Amino acid sequence: MSFVYQILGVLLILAGLPLFWTPIPVGLIMIAAGLALLISNSDAAREFVRARRARHPRFNAWVIKAEGVVPHPFDRILKRTDVDRSVAAEDEG
Repeated sequence: MSFVYQILGVLLILAGLPLFWTPIPVGLIMIAAGLALLISNSDAAREFVRARRARHPRFNAWVIKAEGVVPHPFDRILKRTDVDRSVAAEDEG
């Protein structure tokens, strides 16, 4: 079932890219939801997003903005890739 969610996540991201530039940014919600599906079902995707957030402040700001827009379960999943939280969790563990 994890594979199905990963495919659905990729499809949401791909469908959301052209819609991102519309006056109502429906694409932002679709991309964030697809990203959340990938993050929740793939350790590699989670580490990839965490590394990109650490290296690219604009992408990090976009993900923080997306956390406020997407429905509740997805915002919690996106927060799992927060660079500051992951460093704090490693320091505690």
